[in-house]
Amino acid sequence: MESGWRKQLFNQKQSQSGVNPLVLPMSKAKAAKILGICPRTLERWAKVASLIPEYRLILLRMQALAQENNLRAAPITSYQVWVIAKIGELFGDITQGIDKKALVEAIVEANKVEYTRAQFEQEQLGFTSHSLGETHHVG
Repeated sequence: MESGWRKQLFNQKQSQSGVNPLVLPMSKAKAAKILGICPRTLERWAKVASLIPEYRLILLRMQALAQENNLRAAPITSYQVWVIAKIGELFGDITQGIDKKALVEAIVEANKVEYTRAQFEQEQLGFTSHSLGETHHVG
């Protein structure tokens, strides 16, 4: 997986309309490019991500949007990409020779609160303020 995926995700170029690009859906091909993985890996990690209720809800919304508008494929949100990437990091942390999928599923199931949209927004704020050179002191 691309080590600079957060930079790729959180520092997307401003849209022509001025809308924050993080609220605009993207294609799965773009998501795979941001993460530096093949589409098949994206799909494998996304199956694990569906254990997370908030992710699953957005997935259903994107699938409904695709169906209503006759899109070839459901778009994916930046939040979903973030969840998939975090799951990909877990896959990367586990050594070869172990059933990675089962172990990652167990970790995700036990730690669903780490994959909420609020956590995504908190990480985004932390990343963007850090990349802007701001420092925050905890007292």
